[in-house]
Amino acid sequence: MKVAIIHRDTELTHLLRYLLADVGHEVCWIADTGKQGQKYFQQTIPDLLLLELDVTDITASDLIRSIMTHTPTTIIVICKSVQNSPGKVFEAMSAGALDACTEPSTLNPPSIQDVKRKIQNINSLHKASRLVTPNQIQSDKNIPLLAIGASTGGPAALVKVLSKIAPNPNAVIVVIQHMDMQFSVGMAKWIDEQIKLKVEIASAHQKPQPGTVYIASTDDHLIIQPSGLFDYTAEPVKYPYRPSVDVFFESAVANWPHQMIGVLLTGMGRDGANGLLSFYNRGMLTIAQNEASCAVFGMPKAAIALNAAQKILHVDDIGNAINQALLEVGRTV
Repeated sequence: MKVAIIHRDTELTHLLRYLLADVGHEVCWIADTGKQGQKYFQQTIPDLLLLELDVTDITASDLIRSIMTHTPTTIIVICKSVQNSPGKVFEAMSAGALDACTEPSTLNPPSIQDVKRKIQNINSLHKASRLVTPNQIQSDKNIPLLAIGASTGGPAALVKVLSKIAPNPNAVIVVIQHMDMQFSVGMAKWIDEQIKLKVEIASAHQKPQPGTVYIASTDDHLIIQPSGLFDYTAEPVKYPYRPSVDVFFESAVANWPHQMIGVLLTGMGRDGANGLLSFYNRGMLTIAQNEASCAVFGMPKAAIALNAAQKILHVDDIGNAINQALLEVGRTV
């Protein structure tokens, strides 16, 4: 991959250059301000941008929005401490950053391994594709499952969708957002503060309850067991999307006996496309976010290419479409 860096710390950029070379990637350019980086983008668009969260001449969120509008690419924001900057981190992710990490340091070996792992995951994500044979089972209609997958730009899109869902919905709502486990609790709290529905982390061996939004956590994949309980699995271990939308959707198709709605929001890659196709083949409502309202039109585009989306909607219209679908399900119970 071609990797660009926007960071004012010369020692850190030297370390990042070394780490990138160590895993086989080249640095195409380095800038120490956001405006300088924007100029370099006009000459060379990298496959990955490592961006200082506290860039000095423009806010990281504004810079990310500009990049994703004019020269979209994959972005990881780097900060002194992810745990101490949750607000800025989620603003950056809402603007279009895919991930965040703490600044690597030779005094902190785990931080170096974390950066390497995330870079390699993104390299795999660029190349990944997976075909799954849909698993079809008969269903009755009772408590529906609303399953939502998202990645790049997902936090902001999720708030827009979930904030429009009617209070006390008779549905279990599960969100699979590509995100490192260290951010998932913070994201759940962040979303909970902005919508009326209850939001919590999905726990292993937990029985999901209607009216609650469950967010996948840990670096493993959330699934639904045949018993109807949540669980987490490391398999597939080499799958670069973690937690995986496809893995959850496929487990739901196999094990959820009631009506389902599948939604695929903004994100890079194709995770969730085959899972949404499985929903479609089982006769369930499937919705994909349209290109105009996506930060990255990757995952929805892949689903649309498979003819897996019954409805292709602007993010502002998805919540109302879900409400209408849940009303229709309620009439048939």
